[in-house]
Amino acid sequence: MAAVFVAPLPFTALAANEQATAPLSNTRNDEPGFVWRSANLTTVYAKVQLTGAVTEWDTFALVGSNLRATDTIRVRAGATAAAVDGTSGLTVDQTFNAWTGVAPTGGALSFKLLGAVVASPFVRMDITSTGNPATYVQAQRIVIGKRVETDGVNVGAEITFDDSSIVETGPGYTSVDIYNVRIGWKVTLDFITDAKFFTNWFPFLRRVGTFQPFVFIPDTDSLYVQSQAVFARVTSSAKGSLPGTDANTVEINVLSTS
Repeated sequence: MAAVFVAPLPFTALAANEQATAPLSNTRNDEPGFVWRSANLTTVYAKVQLTGAVTEWDTFALVGSNLRATDTIRVRAGATAAAVDGTSGLTVDQTFNAWTGVAPTGGALSFKLLGAVVASPFVRMDITSTGNPATYVQAQRIVIGKRVETDGVNVGAEITFDDSSIVETGPGYTSVDIYNVRIGWKVTLDFITDAKFFTNWFPFLRRVGTFQPFVFIPDTDSLYVQSQAVFARVTSSAKGSLPGTDANTVEINVLSTS
């Protein structure tokens, strides 16, 4: 059991099976209305290049997809664009099921936690989704980054359901503008050592602020991870406190982007 936070590193979309109106470059956009959609279900792939000053990463996630539990994702990473098209010289070559456990109520979140950090800037994803009833693969966001991880959220964590729909009532009528219900979490994480807090948590929280969405998985081993995990922003200033020697606490409220 672990609670995981992963902020996306910047990347450039290099090549993909894509529709002209829903290109791979949309997966760099944090807004849920922008999606990548494959043109068909034959050789569904996407290839990207990390472009920031830092290219170290240990987590891959695909947010808001229409993948099924039986679908698989293969992730390869290497030093060149050509390398990730093959099988040699790779730093990562992992194939995993899109998700397990109880089915998502919205788009699926697929993730792979690597056992070690890699610095390979080129990443390729191949998806097998034979017979997908939509006749294409769709996803909202690709997140490649270095995770911040702790043993789990404290007992007493709160989950909220934020409905921004506008309901107007008058004599004999009700008018509703419907929006998605967004999932929120209010969690506390404690007993974080000084080394982990100032090496991992401090730069992470300073980077994301309240503007940068990130993947938050409250419990990586839960059967209900597809309902619990969110791509979210911090909704109020996150707070770190030092209640004891070498035992820091982080309090954070997040709300999903969709």
